[in-house]
Amino acid sequence: MVFCSSVPYHITAVFIPKINNNPLTSGSIGVGISVEPRLKLCVGSEIAYNENKEAEEIPITAKNVFNRFNIDEKYILNMPLPIKIGYASSASSTIATELISFLYGKTSYMKALQDAHNIEVENSTGLGDVLAISCGIGIVLRKKEGAPGIGEVDCISFPKDVSIVTVEFGAMNTKDLLISYDKTIQTESQKVLDKILEDFSFETFSYEIKRFTDNVGKIKLLNKGDEVIKTPGLISYYMKKMMIVLLIESNKIEDALKYLRDKNLNLRILKPSSHGPEAWIT
Repeated sequence: MVFCSSVPYHITAVFIPKINNNPLTSGSIGVGISVEPRLKLCVGSEIAYNENKEAEEIPITAKNVFNRFNIDEKYILNMPLPIKIGYASSASSTIATELISFLYGKTSYMKALQDAHNIEVENSTGLGDVLAISCGIGIVLRKKEGAPGIGEVDCISFPKDVSIVTVEFGAMNTKDLLISYDKTIQTESQKVLDKILEDFSFETFSYEIKRFTDNVGKIKLLNKGDEVIKTPGLISYYMKKMMIVLLIESNKIEDALKYLRDKNLNLRILKPSSHGPEAWIT
């Protein structure tokens, strides 16, 4: 048998850390977008393993899950989005390994998600990513901090006429991001979340994250950042770490991509996620 899991990624737009002495009830509130392509992990003795390089790239938090449950079999990891950029790749991989452990009968489904949350909080690799990914559809609103089953999260589908493009300018550890999150940013973040809680819609989300980014973001400090926000068809944008997320009118996406590629920027075209984590046996 082969045990597989598939998990979307998540790019937070605005968040407020909520930390106490219990990882299960700690985390963050916030809002962001759940995106694909999805991370996929398959484990089992029947896997045709060819010493591929992908298998060596499993993040340490995910590897620790296998060690804890004494799972030591061949695996193939397809991790299409990199770590330390802002895609919640660490959380996605940790969820994936926890779900494999669930399939092996080592833990329950909810305990698997809660353990993944604990690991991310304890390692400061993510505060609310596991909760967000557990919902995993379109725009994700984290209303109450905590692990899945404890925190409160809601999702709405993403508009079909809006495309998602990311522009990457470099890597950053989540710990460093948290250090830079001062009281001014948190105050402005709360204003955004209050507005979105009043009207959880794409229109409110796109307006508020752009306003927030213009007020407290550092896009113009990035090389060519001021040019990125002049992209044709641009509806809204925000920053996560050193990455800019662009929401673009789909009927103008070709013009937008040409504009960005002409500037030799490191970009990716993503899709909104249509469902949360899944696991199966073949």
